[in-house]
Amino acid sequence: MLSLAQDIFKMRHLTIIFFLVFSANSQAQSYKQVYAEKLSKSYNFIESYPIWLELANEAQVIDTHIVRSLIRAAYESEQYESALDWSMKFTAQSKEVSSKDFCLQLQLLQLTKQVSKLEATITEGLKRYPTDMDLLRWQNQLNQILSCPKIPSDYSVQLFRSSETGEVFCASDYPEGVLYVSTQYNSGFVNRIYGKTGQYFTDIVYAKDGSNKDQIWKDIKRTNPHDGPVSFSSTNRYAYMTSNHQEIDLQGEVKFNRLKLVIYKNEQGEWVPTELFKWNNPTYSVAHGVVDDSLNLYFSSDMPGGFGGSDIYRCTWNGSGYEAPQNLGEKINTPYDENFPFVALDGHLYFSSNGWPGQGGLDIFYSDFIKPQPKNLGSPINTHADDFAFTVDDIKGKGYISSNRNQWKDEVYSIQLKGQKRYVELALQDCFKKPITNENIAIYNSDGSYFKKLTTDNLGKDNFIGIIGADYIATYVNTTTGFKDSVRFTNEIDPYQTILLNATPQNQKRIINLISYKGEPLDGALVKLYLNDQLVGKMVTKKEGSLDITNLKVDSLSITAINHRDQYISIKDRISCDEIDLIKLQMKPNSSATFINLDMILYDFDKWDLRPESIRELDKLISYMKTNDLKVELSSHTDSRGLDDYNEWLSQQRSNSCVNYIIKKGISPDRIIAKGYGEYKLKNRCSNDVECSDEEHQQNRRTELKIVQ
Repeated sequence: MLSLAQDIFKMRHLTIIFFLVFSANSQAQSYKQVYAEKLSKSYNFIESYPIWLELANEAQVIDTHIVRSLIRAAYESEQYESALDWSMKFTAQSKEVSSKDFCLQLQLLQLTKQVSKLEATITEGLKRYPTDMDLLRWQNQLNQILSCPKIPSDYSVQLFRSSETGEVFCASDYPEGVLYVSTQYNSGFVNRIYGKTGQYFTDIVYAKDGSNKDQIWKDIKRTNPHDGPVSFSSTNRYAYMTSNHQEIDLQGEVKFNRLKLVIYKNEQGEWVPTELFKWNNPTYSVAHGVVDDSLNLYFSSDMPGGFGGSDIYRCTWNGSGYEAPQNLGEKINTPYDENFPFVALDGHLYFSSNGWPGQGGLDIFYSDFIKPQPKNLGSPINTHADDFAFTVDDIKGKGYISSNRNQWKDEVYSIQLKGQKRYVELALQDCFKKPITNENIAIYNSDGSYFKKLTTDNLGKDNFIGIIGADYIATYVNTTTGFKDSVRFTNEIDPYQTILLNATPQNQKRIINLISYKGEPLDGALVKLYLNDQLVGKMVTKKEGSLDITNLKVDSLSITAINHRDQYISIKDRISCDEIDLIKLQMKPNSSATFINLDMILYDFDKWDLRPESIRELDKLISYMKTNDLKVELSSHTDSRGLDDYNEWLSQQRSNSCVNYIIKKGISPDRIIAKGYGEYKLKNRCSNDVECSDEEHQQNRRTELKIVQ
């Protein structure tokens, strides 16, 4: 299948240079066949098709040459239903069917939306040609081909330009309007009809914003054969136009004026041709040139040494000119046709291909140059027909495609991204807060799939274009130093948002170490964890007073501990070069009015009744718990004198008496635990049978409080 734009790339401007002399006694059918051959050799399939059809219908048996010529003429003149009918008849009845006949039939099934028959045709073809690489490719890609119509596109599509008298394609933005290629005009040259299509040669047309009349764009001087498409550098300093060679390439009995790429430079408002591109050649075509922000040039060509058909190449801009073309390789190119490249602001390459799995004809794909296979843009961008010449302004979300989906006629469609995009700035710095330059940052989508690679500038910064409201992951890893960082973020609408990555040791641990006002590890402190002012978790310190928050996404902490002032710490901008980032904090005591003096919770010998001075301290605890959402453990301890079991029982009774009093004062039982440890948690050496002073034993007779949740 050939859209007009694809057809121009394939066939070009041609002139027949052979002459036929027919004898007076030639048979009528011989004359018709010779005439049909002549028309087909000149690529005039519109006129050769009915003659081949007549010859095929007149034949008593299937004539392989006639039927193949008929199928080709029907295919090239877009009589796809007829081509498929004869293809099915030919593969079913002829013994001279080749693997290429089956492959053409598969293309026709896609074009006529009969994809349910693909598998049967592949199976039949492989029965006859089990090792044919093209048929095996169809078999391997069948599931992907069948799933392509179900791929949703991020764009909406509507008709932008059409023509009753010609065809239009390859639109792109231009100051105060749009440029596109058209066959609807005759600019006044002699022999302005293109023989293959019966239409005028292509012109570049300007559609000015607010104007009802489009007109031929004359800023660059018109040539006699085909002109267009044309593209521009981001500053409009350079223009890249496709046109025909003046030199002729002779193939058999047909001569071709193939396509070439001409670069123009804007000098004081005049477009002047340059010699910047040195790889045009009359024996092959070079077309569809576009550049990225760095002026690197991308184009399509069937020059020798490619993968087959037309491939996409890149020429690197070195500051003063272009280096030799480099084929973009098997991640982009196939043995078939890849053309109409476009590089978006986000660095992704868009192009059309009939070699990657698609819905039929040319489909539009995009590549990040990393993944082994480009991604199909899905419906409604792609259809069973030829879809090509994709362009888009990433920030505005507006662009164009061309397609012959409507009656096999090239038309221009406008596209609009369903979301909004903006630039996202990232900054990379080391643990001394100095910019890290010329290093790569990998950007991933929220599902972990790769999105883009950035390279920091001399300020340690780079940017990418992301969808507003979408989540991304930015990751930096230096395999030499082991320093790394990874940040998950939402692309905000805020234009001043900068995502900061701090390179820290790869296996760095972040530890919180809390010290009581007495200088001891703080057991039972409640640490609340926050991210962007939202509570994301709670943790309680153990007897060593430490917490490991290495793998937690946290930017601030609040700390609550009994008899200590609440404290808040921001660690949002904290960076450390140490393998252990130790956040050490000594807490300050509460004021004397609210300080719960646990030493005043006393009991008479061998008793557990609360004394008045004990009640005063418990009332402070009750007041504290009513203003703080936490759960505590109240524990009682004895010294080692007396029987172990009795001491444990006695301490439990004392704890219970405290807890019961607290519950009666309105504190939920779920928020306080009574625990009697007896002599099992001595604070000094005074265990059983060890002689100690009364003061030493007094250290072990105590009541303790700690937060447990």
